[in-house]
Amino acid sequence: MKKRILALLLAVCVACSMLILPASASGSNTAVQTAVTLGGLTSDQTTNLAAPLTRGELTKLMVAFSAYRESAKTQGSTGTLFSDVSSGSAYAPYVRIAVQQGWISGYTDGSFRPDNGVTLEEACTAVLKLLGYDVTTLSGTFPAAQLNKANELGLRDNLTKNQGEGLTLEDGAVLLYNALTANTAEGNVYASSLGFTVNNGVVDVSSILLSNVKGPFVAGLSTQLPFTPTAVYRNDTVTADATLSAYDVYYYNETAQTVWIYTRKAAGRITAVSPSANAPTSVTVAGTTYTIASSSVAAQLSALNGGGVGQVVTLLLGMNDEAVSVLTGDAADEVFYGVVQTTSRSLVENSGPDVQQTVAVACTDGITRSVNVDKQFNYPAGKLVAITVDENGESIQSLETKSTSGTINAEGTALGGTALASNVEILDTTSEGLAGAVRPSRLSGVTLSDTDVKYYTTNENGEIDRLILSDVTGDLWEYAALDGIQVATDYAGSKIDEKVNEKVKSSSSASSSLAGMTTTTTEDDDQKAKQTALDVRNILLPSTSDVLYGLVDGSIVSTTWNQLSGSTDQLASYVLKKVGDNVGGVAGNIIDYFASGANYVCYVNGQQVTYTTSTKYPVIAGGVAIGKSADGKKVNAMVQLSPVVVDRLGAGWVMKGDTRYETADDIQVYLWNQGTYYKVSLADLNTEDYKLIGWYDNQGHAAGKKIRLLVAVRTN
Repeated sequence: MKKRILALLLAVCVACSMLILPASASGSNTAVQTAVTLGGLTSDQTTNLAAPLTRGELTKLMVAFSAYRESAKTQGSTGTLFSDVSSGSAYAPYVRIAVQQGWISGYTDGSFRPDNGVTLEEACTAVLKLLGYDVTTLSGTFPAAQLNKANELGLRDNLTKNQGEGLTLEDGAVLLYNALTANTAEGNVYASSLGFTVNNGVVDVSSILLSNVKGPFVAGLSTQLPFTPTAVYRNDTVTADATLSAYDVYYYNETAQTVWIYTRKAAGRITAVSPSANAPTSVTVAGTTYTIASSSVAAQLSALNGGGVGQVVTLLLGMNDEAVSVLTGDAADEVFYGVVQTTSRSLVENSGPDVQQTVAVACTDGITRSVNVDKQFNYPAGKLVAITVDENGESIQSLETKSTSGTINAEGTALGGTALASNVEILDTTSEGLAGAVRPSRLSGVTLSDTDVKYYTTNENGEIDRLILSDVTGDLWEYAALDGIQVATDYAGSKIDEKVNEKVKSSSSASSSLAGMTTTTTEDDDQKAKQTALDVRNILLPSTSDVLYGLVDGSIVSTTWNQLSGSTDQLASYVLKKVGDNVGGVAGNIIDYFASGANYVCYVNGQQVTYTTSTKYPVIAGGVAIGKSADGKKVNAMVQLSPVVVDRLGAGWVMKGDTRYETADDIQVYLWNQGTYYKVSLADLNTEDYKLIGWYDNQGHAAGKKIRLLVAVRTN
């Protein structure tokens, strides 16, 4: 079995002992993020990962993924190595190292040709040399020997290119990332020789990066970074804008030439400090508790009366939403925009018993804030609101929809003709109050209609700095592999049997009451009725096995699937067509089946979960999307996902013929065998030994049609 990299988008998260690489632009994956962090790719290059990989870029990637990573940045004048690589060339230090180490060579005419494209076999040959393999350790002749060895080591995993085909920047990053987990000629995991660790196939570079991360710092009006960064992350999202504004919190790694900038704030009344006002380690503002980042922040709080409890403040938040500084007075004034998630009422004792209403609001900055409001007002889930924080405390105002439309450009920097601010906050929401932050690159190339945009604001430059969407991504739904419908199955079956028996009895009674008439057809009618009932059962309740194998062998085609998995009315109509008038009363009972509740047995992230509903949803088996309430306790909708039999796997995508489907960041992968779903890694699968069925959301989300689940059925 071939090992494959699970291409996931990862978020920045720096803790005391771990740094997980941040997400980048569209098409990115773990490999790309590692390349950016190590200096093999720049942030600008991540916006065009489909660009051809050149020989110069390959040398930079190899050096970045080697023990010479730091020395390349500190080399002085390298001199002219080749006729077309001057000492001033950006590639010069990388070409020098790569050539000196014997990973790659120039041409007999004295040129290196740094701008020439690189084929699969050329890149594999160079990386094999990086790992210590030479011609004497390979079996066969070029290029078969190199390609076979690369395949054996897993270097070609997640690459779809064949011999003679040129690689892209993304392919180059994947190839070098694969090298980290490959064995060297000495039999050691290559990443270990670089000081990295590998956990469950994921390379952890935190040990090196954390030692050189400086911060947090709070920017002033004219703060400048001490270097020009090659990688910039603003609120955990890749950007090319390294501009610092007043009150921005920033960190940097000068060695990696990387900066992390955070503009998040928490504003409201302090309700608690813990463990004490004199030595606080955490502070609670607007219902959310934040860890204090340093002793200086603790001192700021301790200087306030009673640790600031009861006072309105604004916390500047850094990595992991830690409180980095405390603002008071006019500097603490803030306005936040979002949607109501939940509303609760509780009994309080002030000057007598009273009822207090608390509203939880999911805001565009990704923080949920709780505010006490007048108990007379109604704030249902999903309502647009603004929270104002000033010297008088917190207040909530209802908002009217403010729509706009247009296409998000490929770079994720503009909506139609309006630029998006570099620190734009985007919140996707549902009518039930579910909400989640969205990175701009997630919406790259997506066209938004007026109904897709609930609200937006602009900054002093006319750029959109906040955007609230209406279920655009589909990411707020829960995705699951449906394995069975328990109660409904039994219910439908019993009612169908009941109707069949009634039909048989009715036919017998009618026949015996007719003078001079025989009853020779009763047995035939009985058999016909029972067969029809069985057909109805099979139509209504196909097994998971039937569905999966039907998709694999083509017996279930798209038109049939649409009939089976459409709306309740469509499914009922399909059944009626099949049944006709063979069994009186059965059709009516099918409607009863749809009106009844059910227990849905599903697999969610590898765990078996049963959902009990009062409504029967028109789903059968395989991938389903589940819409939940904001508190996660109630199922409000269940929709069948659309299947596609996958021909090829790629880094963040799959192919069916000439049609490409992007995979979701949190795609679930299962092996289905004998009635059970087993959660597996994408790295364990290939299209040679398995039939792969992708399930994608097709519910009308503007940024949907992502493969949410991938189910493998073994073919041998």
